[in-house]
Amino acid sequence: MRKSRFVFFFLLFGLIVGGCRVRPPISIETTRAVPTHTSAPPLENTSTFTVESPRVEVPSLEPTFTPTVEFTVTPTIPVSNQSLISMLDCGQVFCQVAWPGFLERPIATGFRRTTDPIYPYANTKGGTLEAHHGVELVNSYGTPVLAAADGEVVFAGSDELTLLGPYTHFYGNVIMLRHPGLFFGEDLFTVYAHLSVIEVAEGDLVFGGDKIGEVGASGAADGSHLHFEVRLGVNDYDYTHNPTLWFAPIHPEEPTEKGSTLAGVFKDRYDDPVPQFDFVLEGLNSEGEVIRRYYPKTYVIAKLNAYPDLDENFVIPDIPPGDYRLAFIAGAVHEIYFTLEPGALGWVSIQFN
Repeated sequence: MRKSRFVFFFLLFGLIVGGCRVRPPISIETTRAVPTHTSAPPLENTSTFTVESPRVEVPSLEPTFTPTVEFTVTPTIPVSNQSLISMLDCGQVFCQVAWPGFLERPIATGFRRTTDPIYPYANTKGGTLEAHHGVELVNSYGTPVLAAADGEVVFAGSDELTLLGPYTHFYGNVIMLRHPGLFFGEDLFTVYAHLSVIEVAEGDLVFGGDKIGEVGASGAADGSHLHFEVRLGVNDYDYTHNPTLWFAPIHPEEPTEKGSTLAGVFKDRYDDPVPQFDFVLEGLNSEGEVIRRYYPKTYVIAKLNAYPDLDENFVIPDIPPGDYRLAFIAGAVHEIYFTLEPGALGWVSIQFN
């Protein structure tokens, strides 16, 4: 019902948005962001993005804008975490950076490698489930499951008698890997749940891309799929992070093409992230016509373990590169235009006054 009301108001305002003046609490000039560079080169080379971003006037932030932001990206794992944050803090409402990620997909090419958009991280599936601490990769029973990086098996078996999540027999047959020092010296843990087959044992050392098991529907699974988690620092259910920000983006329709990922944050006047906020993302063709739509929400729990120092409260992973319009209602209809580059992590930051 909430989404229906949003869509109704969005369509109503959409008919007049071309003539609307942006009113408080936010004033946004809908200047299209047009990159002045060609497609990003392969991730093994250093690339430079020049991004012309829309101007945003948010009184509570008092930002200073320059029309064009140029920054150099070395598309390998950044030297320090602050390098990623600083590159996404370009002084504009929209910034982007080439993003190779830290982990490989746990599902091989040729199978479904994108995550289920119906039950993303920090979502409750319409209030029917608890906040999701991982993502789902829906595949048929028996699909090979791969290690996301080099690591050590710290658990392999059933959780029927071992509490690994919110309750026993939650994961069913599950594998947990420790990746020592993977995130700037801090250990990372990955979780592979609901398996039908386990092919490793505790104490085994594995390489990224090794087959460790097969997709199943054990534990609290609603159909055959892989439940995948990323835990930082501590192998505990309360230390999970959104796995989609740890992957390089892939194209959802063209396996040989690079995709893009969009993340960001909606904050209130007190600088706190706003939970369960509805907005619309529209993909546009060269004539400016809408060719695809996404209806995301911000995290149901506003501060549920955002990416370290990034503090996102939404992620829309693995979308086609190209022109986009992001629209939302906050006293009036507001819209932002930008272009996502192949292989890029885009970042949008909005603060309400």
